[in-house]
Amino acid sequence: MQNFEIEKLIEKQPKKKNSVINFIFDNPYFVRSSEYGSTIKKYSEEIIFSNTGSDNYFYFVIGFFTLLFGLRSFEDLFSRYIVLGLLLILIILIGYNKTKKLEEIKISEERIEINKTIFLWNQIYDYGFTIVPKSKTSDYQLEIFTISGKKESFGLFNYFNPEEIIETMNFFRNRYSSNRNHS
Repeated sequence: MQNFEIEKLIEKQPKKKNSVINFIFDNPYFVRSSEYGSTIKKYSEEIIFSNTGSDNYFYFVIGFFTLLFGLRSFEDLFSRYIVLGLLLILIILIGYNKTKKLEEIKISEERIEINKTIFLWNQIYDYGFTIVPKSKTSDYQLEIFTISGKKESFGLFNYFNPEEIIETMNFFRNRYSSNRNHS
């Protein structure tokens, strides 16, 4: 059932334009959930996404450079200082990541829970991403439009694969709708 007020709110979201100005200035744009698929890799009753996915990449890069300079440190005193500096950075990074606030998105057939905020499927009208393009990556904001006409935004800055979150949400929303229609 379509709600025209909420549809107007969704239509006011910025759209992607294929113009030179948007290409140069990286203007943000909104992509609706229907633009994504509805598949999951492995089914479970509740799928949890956390903001720790990008940490392993940094560990690998710093560890790789530490290994490279470590092999050179047998011959060069300056390389030993670089190895010690990289090890210190790695220890600080691990300590920071262990103490930073863990954010989770839990998706099931009944609801979506984002940082202790719960949305039941019957409260959600639609959702999507506001994408802010950058030179190498993009920042994603999850936008949820509720039946009551409110828009909730959640930053997905440290999530490894934001598209997988929307695809999982689509999968469980489809299961919810299917189960409701059969009841």
